[in-house]
Amino acid sequence: MIKTAAKNGMKAIIATLVFSCSVAWVSSAAAETVKILVAGGEVAPFNMGDQIVLTLTLASSKELSKFTRRQVGKDIDVLLNGNVVSSPHIMDPLLFVGKPLQIPIPSDATRTESKETIDKLVSGTLILELRSRDGQ
Repeated sequence: MIKTAAKNGMKAIIATLVFSCSVAWVSSAAAETVKILVAGGEVAPFNMGDQIVLTLTLASSKELSKFTRRQVGKDIDVLLNGNVVSSPHIMDPLLFVGKPLQIPIPSDATRTESKETIDKLVSGTLILELRSRDGQ
């Protein structure tokens, strides 16, 4: 079981990920869910704190690009292990240009929490999904 502080740190990291990206998402009549696979990541200095830089798998990079193109101008849900942690509005699509996408995420979590989050995303013990919203 995830400790409350670590769980809150992970939620803050993922929520910041989504809000730091200029992303817009569209939903169809039925909700669409895309599982995002993380190939790696690192904690890097950023302004007065740290940021997490996630590297997505090539396949997830392509799927995320397609998903964001379909979701421009709409709200989506960001889920961690099936729980909604954020519901951002997608402004612009993330564009796939043949290389794995790297997503920088400003983080308020400790370096240890950030590293644990990266490890769990890479190992698949923490599942990151994006879901369109019905009726938009």
